Amino acid sequence: MNYALKDSIAYRLIRSSNSVVNSLNRILSAYDIAIEQRATLEIIKYEPDVNQTKIANLLGKDKTTISRSLNSLEKKELITRESDIQNDKRSNKIKLTKKGEMILEQTLADVTAFREGLNSKITEEEHKIFFEILDKLEL
Repeated sequence: MNYALKDSIAYRLIRSSNSVVNSLNRILSAYDIAIEQRATLEIIKYEPDVNQTKIANLLGKDKTTISRSLNSLEKKELITRESDIQNDKRSNKIKLTKKGEMILEQTLADVTAFREGLNSKITEEEHKIFFEILDKLEL
């Protein structure tokens, strides 16, 4: 490769990101869930008062994409959405179902092993520096 693309930070980030996402999606396919959907379930479980906007902000995605993902998760009976009549009729309270909790639990060992495998490829110092660089690049 003898052109500018090989030295592009964006290209290298996208290529690495795609590799990580594809690898993890292969693992999660046994559970009929994609990495972004699992991340959404994890956010719903651990973030207080979570709604579509908060999920979109945390994942760096637009609300339309998150809406489609939530529709899919609801169709799979992994979440429920209820109108938040007390605070804002336009907003929905999003909650995990028992099935959603089970999927998070069933996938935890695989996801943890995958994350640990990635982390083992670099030192703690490199990990810290890598995160600092990623934070600088976030637009």
